[in-house]
Amino acid sequence: MDLKSEKAKSLSKNQVFLELRKYIQEQLDLSNRKSLDEDNFSLPAWSEHQAYQLGFQKAFLKLYNLIPDQGAINDGSNSNTSNE
Repeated sequence: MDLKSEKAKSLSKNQVFLELRKYIQEQLDLSNRKSLDEDNFSLPAWSEHQAYQLGFQKAFLKLYNLIPDQGAINDGSNSNTSNE
């Protein structure tokens, strides 16, 4: 969802947080699949590819952990994901 669209403008803060977390999780899953794709093991610059994917994952995990999950929003607790 484009967060600048008319539909997105009507979302609550909680719904925006959920959309952002969903997008970040999708990107993390995609990066994990790329890291494990057997075709990539034959790349001449495999180590650089892996380093890039790991850096990408680390950055997105930090961002993911900054965005409160729905439980933390509703009850004020500070829950962490198991992806740390």
